[in-house]
Amino acid sequence: MKVGLCYGGTAQSSAVLENDIGSGFLLGWFDEGTLSFHQTASVEEKKIAIALRSGEAVVSSAANGKVLFRFIFSGGRGLGVMPDGRGEKAQTRFNGSRWYGGFEFRRSGNGLSVINIVPLEDYIKGVLPYEMSSAWPLEALKAQAVCARTYALLPSRHYGAEGFDVCNTTCCQVYRGIDQSGPLSDQAVEETAGVTARYNGQYAETYYYSSNGGASESAVNVWGNQQPYLIGKPDPYEALTSIPNYEYTISYSWKELTSLLKTAGYSIGTVTSAQITKTTPTGNASEVTFRDASGRKVVLTNQDCRWTLGANSTRFTISDDGGTGWSVNPSGGKVSSLSDTYAVSGSGLVGTIGSGTAYVITASGTSALQPSGGGSGITITGTGWGHGVGMSQYGAKAMAEQGYSYEDILQFYYTGITLDRAARS
Repeated sequence: MKVGLCYGGTAQSSAVLENDIGSGFLLGWFDEGTLSFHQTASVEEKKIAIALRSGEAVVSSAANGKVLFRFIFSGGRGLGVMPDGRGEKAQTRFNGSRWYGGFEFRRSGNGLSVINIVPLEDYIKGVLPYEMSSAWPLEALKAQAVCARTYALLPSRHYGAEGFDVCNTTCCQVYRGIDQSGPLSDQAVEETAGVTARYNGQYAETYYYSSNGGASESAVNVWGNQQPYLIGKPDPYEALTSIPNYEYTISYSWKELTSLLKTAGYSIGTVTSAQITKTTPTGNASEVTFRDASGRKVVLTNQDCRWTLGANSTRFTISDDGGTGWSVNPSGGKVSSLSDTYAVSGSGLVGTIGSGTAYVITASGTSALQPSGGGSGITITGTGWGHGVGMSQYGAKAMAEQGYSYEDILQFYYTGITLDRAARS
């Protein structure tokens, strides 16, 4: 695997590598296709610095600055550095963390991009404890390991532009070396070594998230792409375990909502109503409609509902605080707009009021019907955290606590997948 650690805006002016386990470093370059290492030099120093000078990568002693090696970039190759483990499995310190594998340094503007060249299973050991607590049940950790491994093997979104397979952030999946790796998380990786999730022989897009609030969501309702194995369904397992911050509440005044929508680029006057106007088959919000005092509306769909409103999930409801709407009959009920309301004449003739302006005739004359007003805004009440597509990590924890295997967990959250060994490692 080629994992981007520093690149683009985070490219380094210089980088320091230090043996944690090992004695010195081997210098050379990595073959682009096989990632095999070609050694051209070696240094005994246990701590070295790499910097870009006059278009070359210069390796020097971190202790006294003595230049040890110069690498001229040519043929699309970057400087390769491998720790010399002397028979042990080497570990190297970089940017305050410990890493398995070697490093590649490439020119990136006036700096150096840093890429970790690491075996797949060692990479998963550096992902697992940052995506799921290493104190969780072993079967949940195994399920997470398979998800992380499969996701890493999907066609790269970075390779063409940046020269690596995956980055180390939530853009792909979090990877910060092996400082947080523990016996249980390492065991989960080793006991599932090479196992991946597939659908019709292809690697599945094994998306995951913290919790779904009671029902997962179909990919088509979140990102617009239909995947037969990413189908939303009720989730009975999350309720069986303790989940911090599972429920959330957010309140907005009408003024705040108006500002929120305008900041997001929508054209609307002062908002006077907000309601969920469409839900998915599993009950998650898929459309929220806002109206201003003149009847103009803004409609948010799918993940925009979540992001624009700052909600933790799309599994939420919206309630106002007793104000905005049109009063209906003596019951005190209200509707937030007139677009689906009707008027009945004394003779029983039914007509649609529609989205225009409605009028009432009073003793003093005719006037437009106005919203009842009196409220100050809305309250959003929800459960869950994340996009809701694929595996719930807390759901996996709950299933493991109930005695389910990692295979059971994966086959519940990814409909119709099979588990197989990876084609490469």
